[in-house]
Amino acid sequence: MIKKTLFAAAAILTLSAAAAHAAPCTDDQEATAGMLAAGIGKTAVSKVVAVTGKQMVNIEACEFRAGSYQVDYKYNFLAADGLYWVELSAKFGADGSGATTKVNRSSPNMAAAEAKAGVKLAAN
Repeated sequence: MIKKTLFAAAAILTLSAAAAHAAPCTDDQEATAGMLAAGIGKTAVSKVVAVTGKQMVNIEACEFRAGSYQVDYKYNFLAADGLYWVELSAKFGADGSGATTKVNRSSPNMAAAEAKAGVKLAAN
C-alpha cells in the first residue's frame, strides 16, 4: 500500500514538474515570439507569394517551454497584388532556429495563389 502511494505521489510530482516547464509567454517573450514568428511566416509563404510590404502578426496562443516557443498566430502581409493572411502553428527555438510550421488556414487569395503555384500550404 505504501509503495503504491509513493508511486502515485511520484507520478503526480513528475507531471507537475513537466507542466511547470510549459508556461504561457510573458509580455516580453510574446513580443520576441511575434518578431520571430513574422520571419517564420514570411519564409513559409514565400514558396507561393513574395512578401513585398508590411507584415503583421496577431498571436492567439504562446507558450515557452524548454527554451522553445510554441505559437499559434495569424500572419497578415502585403504582396504586389494585395493583402494576404495565413493562420499558422509554429514551434521554434528562442532565437528562431529549428522552426517547424503548419499552415492551418489561409485567405481565399492565398488559396488561389497556392493553386496557381502548385504548392499546398494549408489544408482548407
